[in-house]
Amino acid sequence: MSLLTLDVSKCVHTSNKFAICNKCVEVCPVETIKIDESIVSFTPSECVGCGGCDAVCPTAAYELDDFKPINYVFNFLENDLEILSCKNELPCIAALSVEELLSIALISPNTITADIGVCKECLIANKNLPLIKERVEEVNFLLEAMEQGKSIELKELNMSPEVQEENALSRRKLLSKEGLKKAVSIKQQLQNKVEASDTSLKVHEVTNVDIVKIKQKNIPDRRSLLLMAMKYAKVPENFHTIAIEDISFISQKDLDESTCTNCQMCYRICPTGALSSDGKGSVINFNPLSCVQCHSCHDLCEPNSLTLRPTFSLANFFEPKIETLVRFDIKRCDECGNFFAYQGGELLCRRCSIEEEEAKELWGIE
Repeated sequence: MSLLTLDVSKCVHTSNKFAICNKCVEVCPVETIKIDESIVSFTPSECVGCGGCDAVCPTAAYELDDFKPINYVFNFLENDLEILSCKNELPCIAALSVEELLSIALISPNTITADIGVCKECLIANKNLPLIKERVEEVNFLLEAMEQGKSIELKELNMSPEVQEENALSRRKLLSKEGLKKAVSIKQQLQNKVEASDTSLKVHEVTNVDIVKIKQKNIPDRRSLLLMAMKYAKVPENFHTIAIEDISFISQKDLDESTCTNCQMCYRICPTGALSSDGKGSVINFNPLSCVQCHSCHDLCEPNSLTLRPTFSLANFFEPKIETLVRFDIKRCDECGNFFAYQGGELLCRRCSIEEEEAKELWGIE
């Protein structure tokens, strides 16, 4: 039985109580994942180990003990396989994200087929099959927009025992080269089974270790994989611009300079470092290739100054560049001495201005 774990340091709810992301809750076929007041919980024994929650999580906070998507992709490509199937070392095709499917299609010289034949008899297909079709549709749309001349085909296959055995032998050959270094010990396997059979609700709490990890701001492995896969892509004749609704894992942003208070929260809360600034907070920069469209920065922007750009340029994949969303005139506050974004009037930062207004109200001064 697969054991599902959650790295709370990667979950946007850990660092942002205003986060509205609930993608894992929406896709869970057994409805065991719950989010209550930014606290994530699930019952291990109810999890079927399909991996759908990890694939849909913007920051890849979930993980199965017996399936690592990045390892599967490398194994698939090294073995020159062509068929994605839950009969072939894959818990469910829904365990692969759009980025991983796109990477496979870009790197592989073969025509990739996603076998959905077994879905007719699968108890979780009513939730997972639509996800698979939706992701494959997005991948094919992006491949066409990038002018790659490739696609992933959805087919109902009946894989013969001979084909399955051939694939299994190929995988065993690869695993033998990896050796025992990556193997899970028998003791750990037994421990995982015990934990997976636990019928109690697992509530995830934040530790000091998690706090340290939050500050590291890393992009998920799947994004690193996609950036590598883009090196195999042909540079198209035209860089098309697509609607933001047509791409689920990346974005471009706009920022309204007239309403932004330079509170610094957007780039402090960004889990991947896509939003950043300099030492004085005089600028807000944005790197589209690091954005995972988790929406956390938008959720806490009080004046709603930060918005998703309605379109996304595919040029970002081929000619990446960091955008400067806004520059601020930085002054030193006469009251507290801290630097702040000056927008005219008295040389008071926002905090001191609020305190001054509250003091006036307290003493009845207009």
